[in-house]
Amino acid sequence: MEILQAIRGRRSIRRFRTDPIPPEVLEAVLDAARWAPYGTTTDERVLLALAGQPKERLVGFLSARLEEVLEAMAEGPSRRTLNYARSLVPVVDDAPVLVAVFTAVGREGPELSIASAACAVQNMMLAAHAHGLASCYMTGAIYLADEIAHQLGISQHRLVGLVPLGYPAAGGTERRDFPTVAWRGFGELDHGELPEADQPQVSAVQKARPGAGEHVLLITDTPEVDAHITDVLRRAGYQVRVAGPADGLEAFRQQCPDLTIIDAILRHASGYALAERIRDEVEGPCPVIVATAAYDAADEEQALVAGASDVLTKPVRDHELLARVRFLADSRALYEQLQERAEELQRVNEEMRELQQMRDDLTHMIVHDMRTPLTNIITGLQTVEEADFDEDLAREFLPEAISGGLDLSDMVNNLLDISKMEAGELEPDREELPAAEVVGQACERVDYLAEQGGVELSTDLEDGLKLRADRQLIQRTLVNLLGNAVKFTPQGGSVRVQARRADGAIRLCVHDTGPGIPQDQQDQLFRKFSQLDTDQAKQGTGLGLAFVRMAVEAHGGEVWVDSEVGEGSSFCFTIPEGE
Repeated sequence: MEILQAIRGRRSIRRFRTDPIPPEVLEAVLDAARWAPYGTTTDERVLLALAGQPKERLVGFLSARLEEVLEAMAEGPSRRTLNYARSLVPVVDDAPVLVAVFTAVGREGPELSIASAACAVQNMMLAAHAHGLASCYMTGAIYLADEIAHQLGISQHRLVGLVPLGYPAAGGTERRDFPTVAWRGFGELDHGELPEADQPQVSAVQKARPGAGEHVLLITDTPEVDAHITDVLRRAGYQVRVAGPADGLEAFRQQCPDLTIIDAILRHASGYALAERIRDEVEGPCPVIVATAAYDAADEEQALVAGASDVLTKPVRDHELLARVRFLADSRALYEQLQERAEELQRVNEEMRELQQMRDDLTHMIVHDMRTPLTNIITGLQTVEEADFDEDLAREFLPEAISGGLDLSDMVNNLLDISKMEAGELEPDREELPAAEVVGQACERVDYLAEQGGVELSTDLEDGLKLRADRQLIQRTLVNLLGNAVKFTPQGGSVRVQARRADGAIRLCVHDTGPGIPQDQQDQLFRKFSQLDTDQAKQGTGLGLAFVRMAVEAHGGEVWVDSEVGEGSSFCFTIPEGE
C-alpha cells in the first residue's frame, strides 16, 4: 500500500529545498534501482550520484555547452529540445543530489537495455517519493550524452537520463489520469475507446528529399501489416511493388529495383536466406534492407552476413525509413554514375592511346614521306653544284628539285588547311576560273612524276567550262587526286582528267588504270590519316584525300570513288555552278 500511495501521489516537481538528504535515505533510494529487472543478459546499469563541487562542475559544463550549441543551431526539433534542456539547468543546479543514469548496451539490442534502465529510474523515483523526496526524469540533455559521459569519466556507456533528487520546496502538479484502459473478456467492465491511429501525413522529410521515381521492391507475406511502409514510400515519390516470398526472387529479376526491403520472418521462408539469394543475383551494389521486429546484435549480424545493406526495426518510423531508403538509393545511383564515368574514362583512355599511336605513326609517315622529296631536292642541287652548274644537268635535275619542294609544300599546306577547315576557319575565296586552266596547271605539277613512272597523262574537258571556286584549294585538290592516280598506276598505264556539266554542277573525275581499291576499304579513303591495306612503300600520310573531301565540301560539293579490283579507279567531285 505504501508503494501504491507513492504511485498515486507522485507529482511533477521542479523546485527543491536545500535540505541535505540523509545518507541512509539516499542509499535506500538508489538501492531501489538495483532491483529493476534486466532487459538483457549482458547490460550493465551505472548510477552516478553527484553533489557538491562535482555536481557544480557538471552544471557549469551543461550551461556553457548548451549556450554554444544553441547559438550555432538552426531552428528545428533538436534546437527546441536543447532549449528546453537549457531551461532545466537551474533545476539541476538547485537539487541537492543529481543522479546520472547510464547503461552499457547489450548484444540483445538497445531497446531492451534502455527499457530496463528506464525501469530502474522508475523504481528509484518511486522509492524517492515513498521517502518524501521529490524527483524529475530529465532527458533533454541526451543530445550531449557522449560529452556528459566523457566529462564524468564513464565513456562507452549510454546516458539514459538525469534525475535530480531533493525535498520539494512546494507542492507540485497532481499527476493526470492514466491513459485509456481497455478491458476485453472481463464481462461488465468498461472496454474503453481505443485511440485511432493518425493517418500518414507527408512529413518534412518527404517534402525535402522526395524519391525521384526510384523503384522499391517490398517482399512480405503480410502486406496488410506492412501497408504503412508502402504508403510512406509512395507518398515520398517512390514506385513500390509488393511481392510475396514465393515470387519475390522472380519479381526482383523482372524489376531490377533500386532497393529491396525484405521482412525477416516469412511464411515457409527465411528473409535472410532470400536476401542472400537476391544479393547473389547481381554484381555491384544491390541495396537490401531486412525489416525485423526482433532487433538485436545477432539479428543484425545475420542480416549483414546474408548480404543486407541495413536492418530496419519494426514498427518503422517514417523519417528513419525514408532516411535509410534515400541513403541506399543515392549510394546505388552514385555507384552507377561512377561506373559510367569509369567506362567513359576507359573509352577516353583508349582513344588517347589510339591517338598516341596515330601520332607516332603519323610522325613516322611524315618523316618517311618528307625524306623522298628532300632527297630529290638535295641530290639534284648537289649534282648541279658539283658539275659546276652545267646547263644540261641543271635542266635535268632542277625540275626534280622543284617538284620535291612543291611536294613538301603540299604536305605542310594539307596539315594546316585541314586543321583550319575542322575549326571552321577556312572559307573558300571564290572566283571565276576556266576549268581548262585549273586542270592544265594541276597536270603540269605531276608531269614529271608521270614521265618518271611511264604513265600517260591526258585530259577530256567540255568546252567553255568555268568554275566558281578557290583557285588554290581546287588546284591542290586536283594535284592530290592526280598524284595518287599516277603513283598507283603501273608503268604503261594511263591517267585521264575529265570535266563535264552535270545537274547544275561541274563534275571533275580522275580516272586511272591502276590495281583498283577493294570495296571494303573504300569507306575509309577520305578519313584523316587513313591508309589502304596495300603496298606500304607507296603509302602517304593519309592527309591528301582528307584534304580533298574537306575542300570540296567547303565549296558545297560532293566527292566519291568508283573502283573495282583490277579495273582501275575513278575519283570524282562536284563544284556547284553560280553563287
